[in-house]
Amino acid sequence: MRSVRHPYQTDLDRIFKRCKGAYSEKTLSGYRGDLHSFIAWCVDYGHDWVPAAPSTVACFIDDQTQTLSMATVKRRVEAIKFAHRMLDWPSPALSSEVQLAIRRARRARPSRPKQSLGLTSDLLRPMLVACPGTLAGKRDAALISLGYDTLCRSIELAAMRAEHLAPDLAAILILRAKSDPFGEGRIAHLSPSTQDSLAQWLEVSGIKEGPLFQGLHTRKMSGRHLDTASIRRIIKRAAARAELGEKVSSLSGHSMRIGAAQDMMVAGIDQVAIMQAGGWKTISVLGRYVENAATYAIHERRWAQLVQVR
Repeated sequence: MRSVRHPYQTDLDRIFKRCKGAYSEKTLSGYRGDLHSFIAWCVDYGHDWVPAAPSTVACFIDDQTQTLSMATVKRRVEAIKFAHRMLDWPSPALSSEVQLAIRRARRARPSRPKQSLGLTSDLLRPMLVACPGTLAGKRDAALISLGYDTLCRSIELAAMRAEHLAPDLAAILILRAKSDPFGEGRIAHLSPSTQDSLAQWLEVSGIKEGPLFQGLHTRKMSGRHLDTASIRRIIKRAAARAELGEKVSSLSGHSMRIGAAQDMMVAGIDQVAIMQAGGWKTISVLGRYVENAATYAIHERRWAQLVQVR
C-alpha cells in the first residue's frame, strides 16, 4: 500500500532542496530540527505552520518558554522566520504580537549565556608540558597550541588541512569560519613554540596533505578529520593530566578561543586587533568573550593604585 506524505513534508523538502549549497549542512540541520518542533506543536494544537499567523507564533513562544531556555526559543523563532523567507511568505515574527511574546519570554526567563572556562596561558603551559611524547600526545600538544594561537573554534580546528600551513609553519589559512560562511578566509600567525609542536607532529605522523589533526586507530592515522567531540575530549584529557582539578569540567572545545582573547585583552592589545585575530565581526560579541578578564584586570589595576596611595 502506498504511503501518504504529510503536506508539510513537501514544504520542508522544497525549502531544503532550494538551500542546498547556500548554507552549511550544520545550519540546515539545526533549522530542520527546530522546524520539526514547531510543526509538531502546530499539529497538536490545530494551527497552520506556514504561513503561520502571528498569534500562532506568539502562543508557541509562550508555550516553549515554560520549559526551554531563551536561547532555544529565539533559535526556533529564527527557524520559523527562515522557513517563511524561503517560501516567500511574510514573516509573522515581524508583528507586534510576536515581538511582545519575545519580550514576555525574556522577562520570564532572564539568563546570561553560560561561557566555558577560558584556556588562558597559565592553564595552557602545564597542559602542554603534561602531553606525553607519544603519537597521540604530540598531536594533542600541537592541536591545543594551534587552537590557542589561532583563536579558532573547535569546528574550525577540525576542518584544518596540512596544505593550509605555510611552508615554514609560521602561519595557517583558516579557510572557513562561522562568521565567514562564504570562505573568504583569514591568515592566522603561529608562535615559535606552536611551530615546534606542529613540526614534531608532522614528523611523527607523516602527514603531508589532508586532515591536519586525525584520529588514531591502533596507533595509526585514521585519515579522517577529528570531530568536535574528540577535540573537546582531548582538551579535557590534557587538563586532567596536568592535574587542573575542578577546572577540567569547565573546559570545552571553545576554551582556547576564549582564553586567548582574554589574554590579549589583559595584555592591553587593541580591540580591533583582537577582532581581526579571532575573526569577530562585532565588538559586542568580542566583549562577551573578554568581559571577565577585562573586568578583573581593571580591578587589579585599581587595587594596585589603592595600595600605592595607602
